Amino acid sequence: MSYLPPGHAPLKPHPFANLFPMLSEAELGELAADIAANGQVETVKLHRGMILDGRNRYAACAARSLGVRTEIFEGDDRAALAWVISKNLKRRHLNESQRAMVAARIATLRLGDNQQARAQICAGPDLLASVAPPAEPPAAVSQSEAAASLNVSRRSVQTAANVLEKAAPEVAAAVDSGAIAVSVATEIVELPKAEQAAILAELPRDEQGKLTPEAKKKVRAIAKEVRSEDQAAKREKRKAKEAELGAQISALPEVKAGVILSDFEWHFKVYSAETGMDRHAANHYLTAAECETAEAIVARQNERMQVAADDCVHFMWVPACFDKVGHRVMELQGFKYVTQFVWVKPGMGTGYWVRDAHELLLIGVRGKVPAPSLGTQFRSVIDAPRAEHSEKPDAQYEIIEAYFPTLPKIELNARRARPGWIQWGNEAPVAEAVGSSPPCGEGAGVGVDTGGDDEEQAA
Repeated sequence: MSYLPPGHAPLKPHPFANLFPMLSEAELGELAADIAANGQVETVKLHRGMILDGRNRYAACAARSLGVRTEIFEGDDRAALAWVISKNLKRRHLNESQRAMVAARIATLRLGDNQQARAQICAGPDLLASVAPPAEPPAAVSQSEAAASLNVSRRSVQTAANVLEKAAPEVAAAVDSGAIAVSVATEIVELPKAEQAAILAELPRDEQGKLTPEAKKKVRAIAKEVRSEDQAAKREKRKAKEAELGAQISALPEVKAGVILSDFEWHFKVYSAETGMDRHAANHYLTAAECETAEAIVARQNERMQVAADDCVHFMWVPACFDKVGHRVMELQGFKYVTQFVWVKPGMGTGYWVRDAHELLLIGVRGKVPAPSLGTQFRSVIDAPRAEHSEKPDAQYEIIEAYFPTLPKIELNARRARPGWIQWGNEAPVAEAVGSSPPCGEGAGVGVDTGGDDEEQAA
């Protein structure tokens, strides 16, 4: 245990301590008066030369120009995190929204990030000797771990993480203090931050400073209006884009392809057409909403699939929830399913039963198509980051080109040019392919685009 006299160089709070909100000014004033009258009962706990626990006691002592009794926490970062969570949960009455915000912050931490910190403090040699112990290997804290630690659901943590990412500081602080629930905050975080703060300032509150039921209704009404305006703007943007691209539409190229790479314009159903369409693929391009069966999908693709040679291999992207439908489509188009790749995507997806974080690339053949030579096969798992909305990884081209270097290749619903490929679709780039294939078309098929990959699952 050490004593820091009045006027010592100030200590900084540890990132773990900052996970929890400070007391209000009034509460800090009461604490300072109590310490001045009765002394500092509990020590300020330090970890790596920073305040792990006791920020409020430390601030109260500073306000009265008092010395501070400190103590070193004995343990590594993971133990320190568990300890500070336990102390704060026992000491404070945090509601579910406040705990979710803490858990969301924990899930962004990487244990060990602060190990090189050096605090310039005036203290005895025992304290200084423990400021910078040997570095420990970093270990990420998952959302599931954080949720369990704070006794909240993972879904609540995900909602809180969205608020932390998008909210104005005033909105995040209001949730931290318990003034508003995280569910209320999430209704307005899609607005510009200046507007968020203005709305929050105007909302009526009760004597405890919390929003009244009337205020919550007002927030939901504003959020509903914003969502409607957003979706209307996205629809208009898509219409303008399609009108521009429509002028470039041409017929399918006069070619028979030995390789087809396709990504159908899958249409995902959502719980609510009012609240669930904000991230829907239909905001970006025209989806095949009328195609609810494999037969309807095949009929929609009939013209474009005429490019397939008698001996042809089909690489078909299929979202996980459409797996069964995709196999049936391939069968109806005359292809025999042989195997598949799985693209593993980082981050969280959406879905009714699971959070989809992968997509399938089915492979089917018709006629006499040679399999890759023994020893040249790629692993079935593609690890690649997400790119633009529904854009697929470059690994798809590298695999196909390695397997079939001389076959004419066409990409249906292409989004970018690739040497040696014909691009087709109303977002296909206007460019000439090089290599063994003829010049590419400028895009064909009104309303055709790359399929969605991160919306809600089909019912």
